[in-house]
Amino acid sequence: MAKVEYQTQINAPVEEVYEYYTNPNNIQEAWPRDIVKESEDLSGSKNEEGSQMRVKGQYMGKEEEMRLQVVDKEENRRLVTKQIQGPFKRWDSIQEFHGNETNTTQIKHSIDFELPTTGKIANMLMGSQADNKIREALEQAAQTVKQKLELGQAKTERKE
Repeated sequence: MAKVEYQTQINAPVEEVYEYYTNPNNIQEAWPRDIVKESEDLSGSKNEEGSQMRVKGQYMGKEEEMRLQVVDKEENRRLVTKQIQGPFKRWDSIQEFHGNETNTTQIKHSIDFELPTTGKIANMLMGSQADNKIREALEQAAQTVKQKLELGQAKTERKE
């Protein structure tokens, strides 16, 4: 099993960051296009405990689909999802949010995963190669969200 972590700070209120960052429909917008092709909420109750989402992606040239379920949620603080169907033997994602009085939000995102011992993805990704690919994707997703939300924040401040 491997664990990949990434932290960043976004100059926007925690409510706004949490809402955007945890919306299943934004996953495909934030994650690299060569990894995530589609994402959607399947339950109609986005991010409620028990709700499910689908993420369809391209992993080393092979199309795969992952279904995730929300297993723990604390509004504006934490969102935990786990893979219930998909290419990994195990995939648990924890997103933690810490806002402060200056409208800055610290995000920590960690993914615990285990590659299957057989199958397409096991043949494509091995050990540190998987770690590196997932870490790069996490970093890119966080930077995309940071740029989008900080640009929106700057526009709001100029209007005031």
